[in-house]
Amino acid sequence: MPMRGEATSMARYGGRHTCPPADRLIASADRLLSSTVDSSPAACRPISDSRSRTPPDAVPTLDAATRMNPCHGKLVLKNKRAILQFDDIPEDVVFLIIRLLSLTNAARVSMVSQKWLQSWRLYPNLEFTSKALGLNKRVHKQGRRAKFVRCVNTIIRHHAGTGINSFTLKRNLNNHKYAHYIDRWIYFAVRSGANELTIDLSPRWYAHPRDVKYSFPSSNVAAPEPTSIEHLKLCFMNLRPLPTFSGLRSLKTLDLALVCITTEDLESLLSYTPALQQLKLRQCPMLEYLKITDVLAKLVYIDIVPCLWLKILEIHAQNLVAINTYNICHLKIVLSEALVLKGAHIELVLSSDVIEYAFTDLAPLMPDLESLFLSGCTEMIISRRPPSNRFHCLKQLELKLQDISTKYDLLFLAKFVDAAPVLEAFVLHLEDIEEPFCYMEKEAELRSLEKHCPHKNLKLVKMTGFSAGRSSLELALYFVENSPALELLILDHRLDRSVWRSTFGGDLDAKCSKGYEHTISKYVSNAIPRRVRLSYS
Repeated sequence: MPMRGEATSMARYGGRHTCPPADRLIASADRLLSSTVDSSPAACRPISDSRSRTPPDAVPTLDAATRMNPCHGKLVLKNKRAILQFDDIPEDVVFLIIRLLSLTNAARVSMVSQKWLQSWRLYPNLEFTSKALGLNKRVHKQGRRAKFVRCVNTIIRHHAGTGINSFTLKRNLNNHKYAHYIDRWIYFAVRSGANELTIDLSPRWYAHPRDVKYSFPSSNVAAPEPTSIEHLKLCFMNLRPLPTFSGLRSLKTLDLALVCITTEDLESLLSYTPALQQLKLRQCPMLEYLKITDVLAKLVYIDIVPCLWLKILEIHAQNLVAINTYNICHLKIVLSEALVLKGAHIELVLSSDVIEYAFTDLAPLMPDLESLFLSGCTEMIISRRPPSNRFHCLKQLELKLQDISTKYDLLFLAKFVDAAPVLEAFVLHLEDIEEPFCYMEKEAELRSLEKHCPHKNLKLVKMTGFSAGRSSLELALYFVENSPALELLILDHRLDRSVWRSTFGGDLDAKCSKGYEHTISKYVSNAIPRRVRLSYS
């Protein structure tokens, strides 16, 4: 049963189960705990029922259920459970409990006592979103942004300003009149020693870089020296380092999404981040050429998804391990000779031939690759290649091929896999394949290449979008016949599981499923040796 004040607050904010915003909770806590509380014995005496009131001349007697505590001189009930007092909990335990609560729940718990309020003022993970602050959309229709700003200001004003681990701001405040508030909040986060700083001002439904109005204050970020920020994520804003910018010496992760920054400004920013380990760029429209210098000696991962106008990526970071790119157009990657790249994830949407790109660009450029993901279209034509255009160290290969016509032959992929002599796992995703579903005997006979066992280390083969048509069956049988170490063969008629159900629905109907299983049982199950486990669905 809620108290009277609590019930009033609930009714005021739109329903029985809707809690007040966090700023109102904190203000209430201050008022309650700062007021004088009557702590006399009379005020603390419980109210008893008049019908069971003991006469004043009655002499209390002790029965078997009660005894006298010699230390405190109080009656203690032996059979009743002890009541835990919140003030008796140690401060370090209180602080640990506060850390595990959400922002709104921590604000509500802080009203218990002065000790809990002091622990809340050291709350380490400040997350300012409409949901975290309890700003219900249905209730707060008018002036929602103004209420959000007022709530953030109240919480920051009551916070101790120390011990902050992460500071997150996610709200569509892309307006000039809120710029000075955002600048002040960022300065508070940096001054308080935040390790993680996330500022996301993007709209909920649609965001275009030309609508960006806010400019990130690089001077505020680097003002209190030394800066403790290790992870910085910015979304939907302008970014231009000022001449007085001294850098982010402790920065390990930089994530820019829908950020308008020129090539010169980004290279200048990166030159002041010697500890950077991960660089993520998403839809930064002003980048056409990017050079990663050897100043970033600790950089191990680059993620570019997608920067439409980026044409050339030059990398001189000596310890780079993996690269992930998603581009509309052909992206030219230039690597230093001393760079040993172990992993690459490359998606080319409108490129002419992703297989051709792998042979001509990636193989001579990244000879030490151990893991490769390629996605795009292909003409399925592989010409003769020099021995240097091979992936001599490649162990894991994943291909996603799109818009495959019936005039193309999947068996050509055998030549592509031959270019990776130490391959251990091969995954193939087939999308928009026009091959007839399930092979029929009246079609042309199944072809087979000359058996020469080139894949001595191949243990796993997985194919999604497998139609059990003639071309896909030939490819599956090729791996069975030429992989003496094969342990698992997975054939899945569905597309990549991450996109199948949301796009194409559920499984096959009963008639198609029966024909699919019959085709695989007849042509694949009878061909595989006992050591190989076959899984199909």
